[in-house]
Amino acid sequence: MPPVVAFKVLEIEDQLFWNQGGQMQNKIMVALSLAIISLFSSQVNAQGAWPERAVKIVVPYPAGPGPADTIARIVGEQLYRQLSQPFIVDNRAGASGNISTDFVVKSPADGYTLLLGAIGPIVINPAIFKGLNFDPLKDLRPVSYVGAEGYVLVANPSVGAASVKELVAMIKERPNRFSFASSGVGSGTHVAAELFQHAAGVKLLHVPYKGGTPGLNDVVSGQVSLTFTTVPMAANFMRTGKLQALAITGSKRAAILPDTPTMAEAGYPEAVFNGWYGFFVPARTPKKIVERIHAQIDLALSEPEVRKKIEDLSIQIQGKTDHEFSDFVRFETERLGRTIRAANISVD
Repeated sequence: MPPVVAFKVLEIEDQLFWNQGGQMQNKIMVALSLAIISLFSSQVNAQGAWPERAVKIVVPYPAGPGPADTIARIVGEQLYRQLSQPFIVDNRAGASGNISTDFVVKSPADGYTLLLGAIGPIVINPAIFKGLNFDPLKDLRPVSYVGAEGYVLVANPSVGAASVKELVAMIKERPNRFSFASSGVGSGTHVAAELFQHAAGVKLLHVPYKGGTPGLNDVVSGQVSLTFTTVPMAANFMRTGKLQALAITGSKRAAILPDTPTMAEAGYPEAVFNGWYGFFVPARTPKKIVERIHAQIDLALSEPEVRKKIEDLSIQIQGKTDHEFSDFVRFETERLGRTIRAANISVD
C-alpha cells in the first residue's frame, strides 16, 4: 500500500505544478493539496501497517514434534512469505501452559505478540488451577481458529471389547477391574476420560502419568486397561494389533481410522472431546489489527501446502470467524468446567 500511495502523490504533484502549457500553478493550492494527500497517506499507513517488524508467536509447550509447536512454525513460515516480516516462535513451557498465557496477557496489545492457544491452557486450566492471575475469557481475544484433533479411545486387546458398548457393559459388570491412563491430572486425556465416564455411567480407576508416552506404553503392556490418546501416538500400536481402537472423541472420524466410529456414533454424544488450537492476542488489541491478523492467518491456512502439513498431524482444519471462535471458547469453558467440577479435579 505505501509504495502505491507514494507514486500517486508524485503523479498528482506533477499535475498540480504544471499545466498543459508548462506554467506553474498556484503554489498555495499545491501545498494544500499535498498536505491533504500526505494526511491520507499517513492514515492508510497507520491502518495497514501491521506488521512493521517481527511478530512473536508464543507456544505453551517445548519445541519439538508436538502439534502446537509444529502448527506455530508452519503458519509462521507462511505468514513470513505473505508479509515479509519474521514470525518468531517463542516456546515458553511450564505450569501446564500458564506461564505462556500469563506472558501474552501482560504483553502490549499491539499485535506483535500472539499466543498459539490450546484447549488445556485456555479452557481446562481456569477450572483446575485456583488463584490464577488471569482469566482467558476476559484477558485474551480469540483471533483465528486453526482446527481440532479428536482423541482415540484405545484398549489393550486382553480387555476383549470390540466396541464402546461392549466395553461399557464389561465395566458395569466388573466395576473394580478396569483402569485408564492419562498424561496427568487435569490433562486433556484425563478430562476426555471423565466425559466418557459421565456419559456412559461408569467408573474407572485413574492412573495419571507424567506425559502421554509412559501411560500409553503401560496400556500396550497390559498394566493399564485403556487410555485416550492422539491418533498419531497410537497409530503404530494399532497397526500391529497391540492396541484396539474403539472410538474417536472428535466430531468427525479420523482420516487414518475411517472404520473407527466417533463417540456420538457409538451412542455417547456427551463424550465428544476435541483438542483444538487457535491464535489469541491480548484482549485490548485494536479491532483493525485483530481483523488483519485474522485475514492473514485465514489466507495462510487456505494454502494447500499448509493445509496438508497440518492435516498430516491428524488435525482437521475448520474455518471460524473471530466471533464464532469466541463463542466456541466460551461454550467449551462452561461445558468442560461443569465436568471438571463434578469430578473434583484440581492440581492445587
